[in-house]
Amino acid sequence: MWTYLPEQILRAAQQWWGWTPHPAQREWMLDTHPVKVAACGRRWGKTESLAVETAALALLQPGIRQVIVAPTLDQARILFERTLELLQAWAEGTGGKLLVRTTPYPRVRVNEGEITARSAYRQARSLRGRSAHRIVVDEAAYLTEEVIPQVLMPMLADDEGQLVLLSTPFGRNHFWGWFQRGQSGAVCRSFRFPTSSNPRISPTFLQLQRQLLTERQFAIEYEAQFVDDAGAVFPQAVIEACIQPHLSEARPEPTPTVAGLDWGRYRDFTALVILRESGGQLQAAHVERLPGTAWQVQIDRLRQRLSAWGARTVCCDATGVGDPLAEMLQQHLGDNRTGIRVEPVVFTAPIKRTMIESLALAMEQGRVAIPPHPELLRELHAFTASHTASGHIRLQAQGSEHDDLVIALALAVHAAGKGALSAPAVRPITSGRRRECERMKGVVYNRG
Repeated sequence: MWTYLPEQILRAAQQWWGWTPHPAQREWMLDTHPVKVAACGRRWGKTESLAVETAALALLQPGIRQVIVAPTLDQARILFERTLELLQAWAEGTGGKLLVRTTPYPRVRVNEGEITARSAYRQARSLRGRSAHRIVVDEAAYLTEEVIPQVLMPMLADDEGQLVLLSTPFGRNHFWGWFQRGQSGAVCRSFRFPTSSNPRISPTFLQLQRQLLTERQFAIEYEAQFVDDAGAVFPQAVIEACIQPHLSEARPEPTPTVAGLDWGRYRDFTALVILRESGGQLQAAHVERLPGTAWQVQIDRLRQRLSAWGARTVCCDATGVGDPLAEMLQQHLGDNRTGIRVEPVVFTAPIKRTMIESLALAMEQGRVAIPPHPELLRELHAFTASHTASGHIRLQAQGSEHDDLVIALALAVHAAGKGALSAPAVRPITSGRRRECERMKGVVYNRG
């Protein structure tokens, strides 16, 4: 059975990096159960403690094989890159040697051992048959239920290694099941670390977040509580039933697609969701948040994505600043003769409610499939219904939470519902004729 001495890790961390854990991190790191589970609030410090632990073990135990796993490779890279930074600092101070590779997945060889970063879905098949001493799963709640017992745990069998699961809660799904096992089991131990257990986070910050978020969302994101579906527009069971892990590996195919686009405003991202039809189901083959760069840079990137995926129609939010951006996008697509049609939608309360309810119904009926994209899953889970003072129902992410990917998905489903996937491709419309053509088709533009 593979074992290690946590006190040795803490001494090494202080010696090599001048790092000292806060009390909750120390409690976590001193535990050596074969399966460790932690439900963590945001900004608790899980990335730093995991990186220190992973780097120190690589240096203290020659030949150790460690795997960092997350729902997407980009997420796994976050922990891997922080671990690599620590190892590079050690190498500079001691003259030690590292061998780093970035393709087809990140990995570093040090002290006759190896640390790799892998996606739980795109690269899960290639993990089968491999062995490891330690597997760290970040955002474990956003994996599908079968990945941990069917792919990851068998990798630890040869050396009776350690499985480490950390995540913010995502309803009472399989991660909640692991947490429950760890409350009383001998092999598995679980912890709940709210953000407040990190003394470096000020009470003032937490009080502000409590005011900005609903009670439900604050309990999930900062108190690391497993809450039920009360008030949720998209119930946990519905979201999980729509997840198809293979969509994480989706690549452009010679089949028509439609897209939903929600422009970023203030704190939101510009969000793009591309749908294709397969077996009578609308599959979200591409989900992306664009960084907050200049609008022209975003539009150039959007044209590349839409062209690569063979989009016929992109349905975009044309409310407020979205109106000139939709026109700019259509002009750019027309100038490049892509044949992609931009359909602007001005959101009013009834239109938004209709679109969200249509998306919720399509998901309940199994007509929509989504990848295990953590940000999209988190937004769906956080999207709630609330009553206004006038008695109406408001559907939105509450407080400071994002809903850009949910809106983009709803817009894409709306475009597919209008027959855009089966309609013939259209001739590009130049910007000079655009408003006249769209006005003849009854599209409403927001001048405000």
